[in-house]
Amino acid sequence: MDGPGTSAALPAAPDAPAMSDLVLVVAASGGMGRSTTADLLARRLCAAGPLVLIDDAPGLFSSRRNLPRGRNGLVAMPGYRGNYQVLAPEAPMTRIETIDIVETADPAWTTLVVDSYDSVLQLLYADSWYRLMTEPGVRVVLVSASATGPLQQAIGAARALREAGVAPEDLVAAVVDISDGRIPRPTLARMVMLEGEVGALVRVPHMPSVRAAGRLEAGHGGRAAQHAADALVRRLALEEAA
Repeated sequence: MDGPGTSAALPAAPDAPAMSDLVLVVAASGGMGRSTTADLLARRLCAAGPLVLIDDAPGLFSSRRNLPRGRNGLVAMPGYRGNYQVLAPEAPMTRIETIDIVETADPAWTTLVVDSYDSVLQLLYADSWYRLMTEPGVRVVLVSASATGPLQQAIGAARALREAGVAPEDLVAAVVDISDGRIPRPTLARMVMLEGEVGALVRVPHMPSVRAAGRLEAGHGGRAAQHAADALVRRLALEEAA
């Protein structure tokens, strides 16, 4: 599963505490709101110190490929109380070898948030990713859309992660609302089932502007999005870093 791709190295960060947190944002399949959730976390956590969000393989229409880069190859993005950096390949159908970057990251970067394109099962079948995801203290955010089918997939993915050795306290589910309407009972029932498979479950509000712009931009989501980011940080026990 660790196929050929584009490798990159993070440049040295400004003086800061040693990197204290690694958060992997994953999903059972595409279109679940994974990138939105990764942006929420990055925007919230960047106040603690230098943070890089790694998007190893943006979608063909992802605006992360087209954002203006600095001389260091990183894109500066505004957070809630500071800025964070984004590392993503520019050319379509290319990817970054995330494992290499994590292993060689400058320790001055306080936090790395990884937005992984591959599904949970694909990652678990790759030895290097398996070792990384099951390492004690590495947090895993499992993202699902608030619909019956995706939630059923997320339940299976959560069980696979737990069986692989991911500790419950390091595993949080983020359920992204797909509308502002009332959630059907079968969907709510699966949310309850998913909550029983993870350490905690956090709801991420529906944000129509994300669909329009292709990504979470400054100001999108309002207080509801900030509250969701706060809840994720709290559930992942990242408060000291934030």
